[in-house]
Amino acid sequence: MGNLWFENSEGKERLIAAVETWKDIYHCIDEFIKQCNQNKILRSKEIYGEDYDESKVRLFKSYYTRIWQQEDGRWRIDVGSHTEFFITDVPYEVNHE
Repeated sequence: MGNLWFENSEGKERLIAAVETWKDIYHCIDEFIKQCNQNKILRSKEIYGEDYDESKVRLFKSYYTRIWQQEDGRWRIDVGSHTEFFITDVPYEVNHE
């Protein structure tokens, strides 16, 4: 059993899930991104009301994933934001699909 953290653009980490496998990790990351996008849509609707235009809301989409081991032994996962990352202490599995 391990954990998955989200590190924001200010370098602050927060625990987002307890995970066991890399399949769990990818699922949690996908769900986290979906929830963030949904929150962005809801905030935009609240702010713009009748003037809300879905085509102008920039939702996050991950086009790649990079993974590397940090000095502390945990794994850093970059899904394309360049400033925000996911971190896990679950040992990396080469064939984790």
